This record gives sequence, structure tokens and C-alpha cells, in this order.
Amino acid sequence: MSNSDDISEHIKDISQFIKANVQNKNISVPDYMNEFVNYKIERWVDSAFQARIMREDDHFVLDIAKTDDQHIKKQKNIIVLNKDTGIEQYSTRWSHGLAQFLELKYRRKITVESLKAVFISNKAFFQRYKQRLYGLTGTLGSENSQSFLSDLYRVQFADLPTSRKKSYFQLPSKVSFEYGDWLDLIAKESIEQARERPVLVICENVEATENIWNELIRHGVPPHRIEKYRR
Repeated sequence: MSNSDDISEHIKDISQFIKANVQNKNISVPDYMNEFVNYKIERWVDSAFQARIMREDDHFVLDIAKTDDQHIKKQKNIIVLNKDTGIEQYSTRWSHGLAQFLELKYRRKITVESLKAVFISNKAFFQRYKQRLYGLTGTLGSENSQSFLSDLYRVQFADLPTSRKKSYFQLPSKVSFEYGDWLDLIAKESIEQARERPVLVICENVEATENIWNELIRHGVPPHRIEKYRR
């Protein structure tokens, strides 16, 4: 049995245990909430397991939420990170109790879970436009990505030629087997390339950004020559 199968079994066992205790009145739940609780228990337990492995500066950051009210006491909250862009999503909240379990894990004030009655996903929203979608992008993606979008939204693609000949060329890939060697390689390559041009290092998460920053400093790069944009 794989590790994922083990976790699935644990989730089922814990869910059944909680349901039995709710039914036996060992866990107090208002009668009008019984059906809702039974429906949500397994999702809540799954969220507890997810919260256990989620890490700060990877899936989220602890930061002060932006607000127009200056009288609200400033405190660090769990803010969702978009892993594709690194941008903080202040208005986004994880559902099914995941946000609350993370608040417990990091000793934040517990918030009330939002129970939205009306919701439409981005996919369903854009599909309502049918074939009347138009867009322009410089990152259209691979053939597989284009095929997926074409099947999903019934759209076609066209390439527009650039105004100038591309000067981009891809260097051979380099692989490191140890994390420390990986940081060292990035620092050395960045310093070498920075002799003739600016260097942009795109990181997976905030944690990697901090580690590469420290590695560049360790290699003697003055801090004022590094522009660190975390999110």
C-alpha cells in the first residue's frame, strides 16, 4: 500500500470515529447541523492532513493583511500565495477548514469558515462566453497546453510575428544533486552573467528567494546590487 493509500485510510478511520462520537453525543453538535457536519467531516479531516505538510514561504506567508481601516490592530495572518506568480492573494481563503487548521498550527486567531451559497469557477465563467473569447499573450504555452485550452474553451490560436529578431538562446542545462551545490551553482552563474547584463533569477517560492539572496551575499555580491522582489 502506498503512502497516499495509507493517508486515505487514516482519513476514513478518523472520520468514522468522529461521526460515531457525534452520533453518541460525545461531541456536541446542534441537531440542525448534523447533516452538514456528516457531509463535511471527511473533507475537514483531509484538510487537517494537508495543513500538517504545508509550509510557510511556500504555500503561504505570515504577513499583515492590507486594509484601509487604520484603527484595526495590525497582526500577522496567513495569506495565500499564488505559486505561479508569487503574488499574495489577500482576498483568497482556503475552504473546507484548511484555513482554520493552519491558523491552529501557527497559533493565529481562528476565523469563521465562509459558507458561500453562490459560487462560479473561472472555468465555468469563461465557458459561458462560448466561442467569443479573445486574448493576446506572450506566453501561449506548449502544443499540449494550446490543445487543452482549445478543447476547454473552443478557441483557436494564431501566431503574430515579432517586430525584431529574437536574440534569445538557451544554454545547456546544469543539474546539482545537493541543495547546497544548487545554490552555489546559481550564485556563480549569476555573478558570471552579471558582468555584461542584468540577471533575473526566478524562484519557486519565498524560501528559495531568501536562500539564493544569502548565497549571493556569501559570494561577495554587495546587497545594494541585488533587487529582491519577493511578491
